[in-house]
Amino acid sequence: MEPQSVLLVRHGQASFGKSDYDQLSPTGRRQARLLGEDLGRRGWTPDRIVCGGMRRHQQTLAEIAVGAGWDLDAEIDADWNELDHDAVISGYRPAYKHLLVLKADMVRTLRPRAAFEEMFEQAILRWSSGEHDDEYDETFATFRHRVDGALDRVLAHESPRQLVVSSVGCISRAASRVLADGDMDVWKQFAFTGINTGVTRITVGRRGPQLLTYNEIGHLDAADLATQR
Repeated sequence: MEPQSVLLVRHGQASFGKSDYDQLSPTGRRQARLLGEDLGRRGWTPDRIVCGGMRRHQQTLAEIAVGAGWDLDAEIDADWNELDHDAVISGYRPAYKHLLVLKADMVRTLRPRAAFEEMFEQAILRWSSGEHDDEYDETFATFRHRVDGALDRVLAHESPRQLVVSSVGCISRAASRVLADGDMDVWKQFAFTGINTGVTRITVGRRGPQLLTYNEIGHLDAADLATQR
């Protein structure tokens, strides 16, 4: 019997630096379309599709489906929604509730993208430490619990091939849990290296779930479209 196959797909590039991040950029749409075309060429068609409830998740799925030539329904599961990055950032520095203040601080460094990445890493570490839980509507422990539940439902489903469209925080949690029982250092390594529309593969067989790959981006290589936000 063929092992169950689960593909976890990160959304395409969103609208980084805009007032509404939760929209795919033109590059994000192209990334997702290329992934769909790649899956279509290889004849990989899911028996079941699960999609997070964010617009960028659903827009990514729509582009994948067009590229692959699928006409399939999807189940929306908001437990695959990303962590609240605005809350994580403002918890680290309350002034960053105001986007203009955040942008101004990053521009002053003369290396705004790198400065943002460094700041966001520190914000994530603060949130995930568990030492400031009273300052967040969703603690890291709560986030971890809901993603684990979403993953458990996927792994328990009997469909041979499943596609899940989500975000890097959720996918890295799922991957770290399967690979290393949720080790925090592994989660952080995965979370800070995710690529838009990267594909993570999990199989479920006699030995239970196994992580085969993390962050496959071969569909982007020829177009040189690898991005992280």
